[in-house]
Amino acid sequence: MEQNESNLSFDQLPKAVGELLTKVDYVISRLDEKKDAAEASENTNDDQMMTMDEACQFIGKKRSTMYSLTSERRIPYRKRGNKLYFFKKELIEWIQSGGAYDKPYTLSEQEQAEFDAHLEQMREKKRHKPAAVQQQ
Repeated sequence: MEQNESNLSFDQLPKAVGELLTKVDYVISRLDEKKDAAEASENTNDDQMMTMDEACQFIGKKRSTMYSLTSERRIPYRKRGNKLYFFKKELIEWIQSGGAYDKPYTLSEQEQAEFDAHLEQMREKKRHKPAAVQQQ
């Protein structure tokens, strides 16, 4: 609308309204594009890996509560060395299921072998009573 409102005549009114509708449709289509792009970026962030602090903030639980949940294997997590990691998608599914996590914790063959070797070392180091005390 190049004309001022004061110069607008009654005969020009339909043309002005048509231009306004075109511009409003353009603005609405741009907003829809922005909304679709934002939703698409949110969907790609579902596979995002989070640290303990990020997961605490996302879920709204304290760090001590999160450690308790992981030690009881009541929440999905990954452990690498001394660090715990969480996937946003798994946490969302965990929340949607009402906080139930029924996937069993399984060890890979290598982890199972390492665990068995460590257990055997602990058993060998276990102290036994001296033979003289056992005979009494």
